[in-house]
Amino acid sequence: MKKFLSLIALILLITFSSASAERLEPVTDQAGLLKAQEIKQLNQKIRDVEQAHKVKIGVVFVKSIGNSDMVTASNDLVDKYFNNGMNGGIVLLIAMDERKYEMATNSRMVERITDYDGIPFLKESFQSDLSAGDYYGAANNFVEGVDELMNYYETNGVAYGQRKPGEIDPMAALVAAVTAIILGVFIRSFLIGAMSNIQYAMGATDYLKKNTVKLTENRDTFLFMNVQRRPKSSGRSRSGGGHGGGGHGGGGGSF
Repeated sequence: MKKFLSLIALILLITFSSASAERLEPVTDQAGLLKAQEIKQLNQKIRDVEQAHKVKIGVVFVKSIGNSDMVTASNDLVDKYFNNGMNGGIVLLIAMDERKYEMATNSRMVERITDYDGIPFLKESFQSDLSAGDYYGAANNFVEGVDELMNYYETNGVAYGQRKPGEIDPMAALVAAVTAIILGVFIRSFLIGAMSNIQYAMGATDYLKKNTVKLTENRDTFLFMNVQRRPKSSGRSRSGGGHGGGGHGGGGGSF
C-alpha cells in the first residue's frame, strides 16, 4: 500500500512539475534588473492589457541565450508560453550579455502588429530607455505600446500604418494630379504645334525647309562596352511575417 501511495505521489509531482514548466509569469527577470515591486506592477499592468484585448504579452530579461540566436529564442518563447491568446501573443526578449533585444509575434498577432509599422512603433517607444538603463521604463513603455496598437486595430479595423478600406492615399492622389497636369500641357502643346495656320515670313530664310540635310555616308563605330557583375544577395528579409518562418513576425536591435 505504501509503495502504491508513493507511486501516486510521484506521478502527481511529475504532472505538477510539467504543468508548471509550461507556465511563465508575464515578466521574467533572470538577469536581476528589476525590483520585486516593479515586477509586481508590470505583471498587473500586462494582465489588464491581456484581459482588455484577449492577448498574451511577455517580457523576458536573461543574462544570456547561450548558443541560440535571438530570433529562434523569441519565437520559442511566444510559441511555448504566450500562444494561447485569442487575438495573438507577443514577447519581448532582452539578452544582457550581447545587449540585444528581440520581439516575436505569433500568426494571429502579426495581423494586428505588423512588421512594417507596428514593430518599428514599439522599438521607438522603448529602445531609448533600454540604452539609458531604465529597464522598468522600457518594459512599461513596451506594454503601453502594445495596448495602443491593439486599441488602434480594434477602433479602425486595420493594423497601425495600414489604410482603411476605401481610403485614398494622399501621396498617390498628388502624383496622379501632377501627372494629369503634365500630360495635359504636353497634349495642348502638341495640338498647337500641329496647326496649319498661315503666318507671315520675316525673311527669305523662313521659306527654307529646315532639317533637310542628306548624309552621303552612314557608318556606326563601336567604341567600348562596360560590364558590371554583382553577386546575388543571400540575406533574408525581416519584414512581412518572415521572423524565422512559422507565421511569426517581429524584429529587434541593439541597445
